[in-house]
Amino acid sequence: MSALRTARALARVPRLATPSRTFAASSALAKQAEPVNNTPIPLNASPQFPAPTDPFNPASSKAKPAAEYSESTKNLVRGVAKLLGYNSKASTTIRETGRMMHGIVGAVENERSFWYDECKLPATYQTFFQLHLLYVLILVVRLRALRSSRPDTSPIPEPLEPGPPTHTGPSSSNFTISKPAHETYPTEFLNHFFELAESQMRIVLGKGERERVIRKYMDEMGEQWKGAGLGLDYILGLSISDDKAERALSDPELASWVWRNLFQSKGIAPGEGDELAFPPQLDKVVFFVRRELARLGEISDADVLDGNIGEWGPVNQ
Repeated sequence: MSALRTARALARVPRLATPSRTFAASSALAKQAEPVNNTPIPLNASPQFPAPTDPFNPASSKAKPAAEYSESTKNLVRGVAKLLGYNSKASTTIRETGRMMHGIVGAVENERSFWYDECKLPATYQTFFQLHLLYVLILVVRLRALRSSRPDTSPIPEPLEPGPPTHTGPSSSNFTISKPAHETYPTEFLNHFFELAESQMRIVLGKGERERVIRKYMDEMGEQWKGAGLGLDYILGLSISDDKAERALSDPELASWVWRNLFQSKGIAPGEGDELAFPPQLDKVVFFVRRELARLGEISDADVLDGNIGEWGPVNQ
């Protein structure tokens, strides 16, 4: 899929402060305020993850319920899986980040009442994209902080949902400093996200839509991802600044970031009266972002590498 290749290329772009990238990032930030593709998504169909091969026939890709297997069967499967590379670093990264993305889809679905009823966000593709992007960017912060790597020992079969953290105390001695983990995990995680985004895009635009149109929209989604990610990085930088005045700006800047990326999709421009109707909801989202960043920061590298990041807390708490 050409659009997916474009998204994957965007996901691999490192955020380095060179003049050309600074200009590109500024352009991406400017594009955040431009709602894209506000075609309504039918509310009677929830996003399916993993994204189906044929988004117009999702039933064909639904996973079968997990069956119970004997220990001898499991041991046999583990042996075969080892020969086939099931627990290789590449396969483990794809599998575990897929479980993380599955957890995000479920978390957004569980919060539909808050997002669509209480916050009155429009049921559009733009809202769908930005809601999932909010969770994705929070988790990417933790994935980029990975310091460790180790051989994976995931159970077979493994549930789709992320498991609860199980490790306590410092990392085990069999962990080694490894650069690839904090690069491969965010990259594969973003691959899953953009696969889901493209699948939903195709459903919204219809089966007969031209590939160049889908590619154009996906390129714009990539620009929104870059702009939103840069904005959150800036806010996190303020949060840890040595300057007290800059630290005091971090929450107002975070509230502004949430407004641009979520509430502005309602079509309310800054300065209009309706923007004053949602300060309680805005406050809840800001607190949610801070709370989940802190929660994920407390989870060990061992659990993150195994996809055991626990459940996302409710926004309306």
